[in-house]
Amino acid sequence: MNTQVKKTPNASATHSSLTNPSPKSEGNWFAILTVAITAFALVTSEFLPIGVLNSIAQDLDISVGTAGLVITLPGIMGAIAAPVLSVAVKQLDRRKLLIALTAIMVISNFITGIADSFALVLFSRFLLGIAIGGFWATAIALSGRVAPPHLAIAKATAIVMAGVTLATILGVPLGTWLSEWLGWRSAFQSIALIGAVIIALEYKFLPRLAPTSAIRWKDLPALIQNHKARKGLVIILLIGFAHFSSYSYLAPFFKNQAGFDGATIGSLLLIYGVSGFFGNLFAGYSSNINVRYTLAFVAISFIIVFFSFPHFAIHLSGAYVLTALWGFAFGAFPTTANIWMFVHAPEAVEKGMPLFIGIFQLMIAFGSVFGGYVVDHFNANILLYTVVIFVGLALLALFTHSRGLNNPKHNCPVL
Repeated sequence: MNTQVKKTPNASATHSSLTNPSPKSEGNWFAILTVAITAFALVTSEFLPIGVLNSIAQDLDISVGTAGLVITLPGIMGAIAAPVLSVAVKQLDRRKLLIALTAIMVISNFITGIADSFALVLFSRFLLGIAIGGFWATAIALSGRVAPPHLAIAKATAIVMAGVTLATILGVPLGTWLSEWLGWRSAFQSIALIGAVIIALEYKFLPRLAPTSAIRWKDLPALIQNHKARKGLVIILLIGFAHFSSYSYLAPFFKNQAGFDGATIGSLLLIYGVSGFFGNLFAGYSSNINVRYTLAFVAISFIIVFFSFPHFAIHLSGAYVLTALWGFAFGAFPTTANIWMFVHAPEAVEKGMPLFIGIFQLMIAFGSVFGGYVVDHFNANILLYTVVIFVGLALLALFTHSRGLNNPKHNCPVL
């Protein structure tokens, strides 16, 4: 059925939920920017090991695949923490919750920065997973309330997500360069220091955020129970699994297969992040026209990257071009995934977001485990060829199982 034929009730709900300001907005520009900065610190903390995975493995005398557990563990804990904390906190002021989660992030990075054993590193990453899951389950739902009055909710959410983009542009590459000069632990110590400053900003600028309603266990499957959201979730998981299986081992590929030095790898990660920024802008525009075609474009871009990487990314020019395309595709991916849910299941987003975040984090964790196994037992080239299969299945589903599932006629404006 083509949902563009007429204006449906769902279309009206989508338009209202995305374009109207929250009637309970209690924030200001400083508040929403503080939340975006918190997102920057958390995403940098989560993915910083990607740029220093070789150093961690060498220093702690473990394989690169085993070192990948520092990415897997936060994903698993985030998957558990997102729904559990959403239900457990009940009537707790969300301002206090965000400050507490940021404090956990600071403690986690501090421990990582002084750890002299892999077990202690894993413990610190366990703590980080709690902060990640709790933050994302809370921040997206609260983005409208911490924004200044009259700012559209979609734009408020986009500002928070900009922190994620900034982390890929600056956080991970700068951490990689810093680790080359002062050692990999210094990168985590630096983000812990930034986190301490963020706590002060949260204390000063975040308004009191009393919960409007408590989320119950029976509310969590709201998105999964919606058939349009469920179709999108399957596609999102297939693409995301392929990306996180391989992205976690991007730096080891450049070092071991291509033979690039640390400075070059840092430059490539910077190109990845800058391209991701433009991918995010593209998705904000394109997804509001047709989210299904946008997701198809993302899938095709990933297929080109994964299939071409072993042949062309071993040369510097090819590495820059393909890394840029990879960054652009992933920059568009999470924005497109969120807009799919807002477009097709707006009434279920707030209650269903914690479980959605949990599933997304679990995808990151299992992707990293799968990628580590293939890298340790085969090589990075085999991994890249393998994940093409998952993206191919997602592309097939977009044009078969989800055929005709296009945006309602009345949708949100360009972000």
